[in-house]
Amino acid sequence: MFAVPAFLLIGIGDIWSTLAGLALIAFPVTFYIANLASALPALFPTSSRYGGMGIAYNFSVAIFGGTTPFIVAALIQGTGNDMMPAYYLMGTSVVGAIAIYFLRESAQRPLPGSMPSVDTQAEARELVATQDTNPLIDLDEMPFDDGPS
Repeated sequence: MFAVPAFLLIGIGDIWSTLAGLALIAFPVTFYIANLASALPALFPTSSRYGGMGIAYNFSVAIFGGTTPFIVAALIQGTGNDMMPAYYLMGTSVVGAIAIYFLRESAQRPLPGSMPSVDTQAEARELVATQDTNPLIDLDEMPFDDGPS
């Protein structure tokens, strides 16, 4: 949404326009960064949470962030259109939006591989009483102690 105006402002070449264009690009990024810390841990079970998060995040940054300058330069050279970085940003944003659409909601649920937490005995009793019908609890993802093996 802001990509084309942002790159048009950056293309003017003045300091004020460059800063305004960068601000237009940075503004939507704040929404992404604000949710990243809660969304990434919810994707991985407890036993592999930090490793999975670290590998997934750093590989994606390396692959997509590292190759973007080469891809954008090739697109500009191939098309002769200086606005290709804006179109590339919009295209990758669409891919990201599709991925977010299919992301499983984790609000009010225990993280995969974790037991639910409660604050009071009454809350624990209620949770146990409704565990079979509670849509926020997925018993298949919870670790259970089956006793001594």
